[in-house]
Amino acid sequence: MKFFNSHKLLTLIFVIALFFRLYRLGEIPVGFHADEVRVGWNAYSIMKTGMDDRGNRFSLYYNTFGDYRPTGIFYLTIPSIFIFGNNEFAVRLPSALLGALTIFPLFFLVREVIRLAGRNSTRNYSETVTFGALALLTISPWHINVSRSTSEVAIAMFLVLLGMYFLLRFLNQKERKFLLASLVIFLASYFFYHSARILVPLFAVATIGYYWKSLAGNSRKIAILAIVILSVFTFLFSLDARARGRFSQVSIFNDLNVQHELSKMPYEEGPGKVFIARLFHNKLSVYARRFVEEYGRYFSSDFLISKEAKPARYKTVGVGVLTYVELVLLITGLVAIVQRKAPALPLLLLLVAPIPAALTTEDSPNLHRSFFMVIWILIIGGYGIFYLSNFKNWGKIFLKGVLSLLVLNFIFYLHMYYVHDKVHAPLYRNVGARELAIKLEEIQKNYDKIILTNIPDDPYPWIAFFTNRDPLLFNKDAVKREKGDWGTENLYFTGLRCPSRDAFTKPDVEKLLVVDADGCYSESNLRGKQGITTERILRTDGTEVYVLWSNVVP
Repeated sequence: MKFFNSHKLLTLIFVIALFFRLYRLGEIPVGFHADEVRVGWNAYSIMKTGMDDRGNRFSLYYNTFGDYRPTGIFYLTIPSIFIFGNNEFAVRLPSALLGALTIFPLFFLVREVIRLAGRNSTRNYSETVTFGALALLTISPWHINVSRSTSEVAIAMFLVLLGMYFLLRFLNQKERKFLLASLVIFLASYFFYHSARILVPLFAVATIGYYWKSLAGNSRKIAILAIVILSVFTFLFSLDARARGRFSQVSIFNDLNVQHELSKMPYEEGPGKVFIARLFHNKLSVYARRFVEEYGRYFSSDFLISKEAKPARYKTVGVGVLTYVELVLLITGLVAIVQRKAPALPLLLLLVAPIPAALTTEDSPNLHRSFFMVIWILIIGGYGIFYLSNFKNWGKIFLKGVLSLLVLNFIFYLHMYYVHDKVHAPLYRNVGARELAIKLEEIQKNYDKIILTNIPDDPYPWIAFFTNRDPLLFNKDAVKREKGDWGTENLYFTGLRCPSRDAFTKPDVEKLLVVDADGCYSESNLRGKQGITTERILRTDGTEVYVLWSNVVP
């Protein structure tokens, strides 16, 4: 394939990838999840005031519930909101766009891996593997779902792959400028996703170790220095308690089952058996066993092709994180590696990728925390495409058959994603919150007081974001939410699931509206009372998400 034609094909693949990540982005995935709307509202708040909705000025972390997520995505979303306004498309655009742009660092990274393997003379091999991996990324359900969901990890992946490319350029050409570029880009990924701070040094160690024999003299010293720098920055970030916040919540070290074994089982051994208790129930063995158990789940069929992967909001009903054909190509690519017909670096990095996820137990196995697996799986799948195409006599037939099945798998995925997910996913994606915000904007002036439940999530960010509230004024009241019930304007936010149970017994205002969560309609015993009217807000599957009670007849 000529240079010009290869770059035309690269551009075509990018356009296709961009289409699948932007098509109906404002509508699908259905609903606007709490994590997404917080990105939108805080990006808008920072754009207008320089502060997030907690009053922190240009903070590096945002505390939702003790998780302290990195705020890089907030700042990256500001230009999108400035251009497109306060809507779902604007908030989802940065991760979707960078998800599509991942095509380019992947292209250069795979070519560099093949160059370092000494396969420059085999142009057909290089381009088949490279464009095979790009095609698989373009139609990967795992990658598409996460990219379209306002995800920090999709942005971090783009940066990490770009950093990996420059690291490989350094290892190939021994020019320090490439290593410097790699370090800067790697460190930029630290501001988007916690796991990058663990994975980047591990990826660097694995990659440099893999090519260690090709390095000599100053190149080895510089490579070691790069690992030290990355590790030091990881350590410095970890000194901040906020950087450890989310890990502390979900890690195996705080898992209740692990703590039970450490605290209870030594006593179950009975008196006088201290040595046996310490032998079998010491921290090292307990933590190690749990880590191995969690790590193994990320390579199980339950995770890769079945329904065990979590959280549900990133999944498509009836589709695993990999399609069946992707799994076949992965296995075929592994055969090529074992037979030394392909470089083993992607396999090494695939084995490293789930380590941060395996250190956690909440929502496990987690397709979001293990997202860095997908890129190495797809590169190995590119090996599989070349391996199948080179079977004597039957190679082209095999390849055409596999690619045909891959297209059919992808069509099935698109059907499930665009048709069925809107029925099966609303429970996990805050469907109805936007509708509530817009409804309240229409009728708020008709009431003296509006009392709102905070179940399933506090509706304040949807109300603020979709109605373009002034962040300077709104957030002065919103910061009170940490202390319990709070109010702004004529809106009063309460922690009660069914505030209507008591609100109408002795109403303190003439015109009152109360918003209950689902499940309160039959329990409130308000039906039939004079002057009480109701309206329901439904999810896309027809189930009830909010019930609005009013003593004003419409």
